[in-house]
Amino acid sequence: MTNQKKLDDLKLKALENHIPILSDDGLLFLIKTILDQKAKTVLEVGTAVGYSAIAIALLTGCKVVSIERDEIRYQEALLNIKSFDLSNQITVILEDALNLELETKFDCVFIDAAKAQYEKFFTKYQKNLSENGFIIADNLNFHHLDITKVSRSTRNLIKRLNAFKVFLKNNEAFDTTFTDIGDGMSVSVRKSL
Repeated sequence: MTNQKKLDDLKLKALENHIPILSDDGLLFLIKTILDQKAKTVLEVGTAVGYSAIAIALLTGCKVVSIERDEIRYQEALLNIKSFDLSNQITVILEDALNLELETKFDCVFIDAAKAQYEKFFTKYQKNLSENGFIIADNLNFHHLDITKVSRSTRNLIKRLNAFKVFLKNNEAFDTTFTDIGDGMSVSVRKSL
């Protein structure tokens, strides 16, 4: 079985089990951005079953470190990564990303985890960016839900994501561009000193 077929199977299995993964066009955008920016190392916040980490490793050749706080997802991700023979290229850390301290520098930080914590993730992991590093965040449009027609908790989540977008727009250390690709993504490139 080809890696692409295995990746497609992994995607279908995740979708069948209602595990949120990156959309096809979101993944293409992520891969293109990583390649265009010539990134060699990626830190992913939010592994789930390892789908995007595996795709990044396969399609860009990058070394990936991914953080997952759910032990069941973490174990699934390890099995999936092993099935692609990518254990030397992808490292998964079982930990809450807000409690983890990393010294390593990365060319790209990809945030796709607890939406309410995006600003904290961004602030925490910007120190781990290499000199020309960039941060990509996914799900900024949150399924284009109408804030007036959702539950209170979802409304609060949408408000937090909107506040994060304002934070990015006003962050003078980064140039951020937004796209509606996938479920809405941002690319924040550190400004030259």
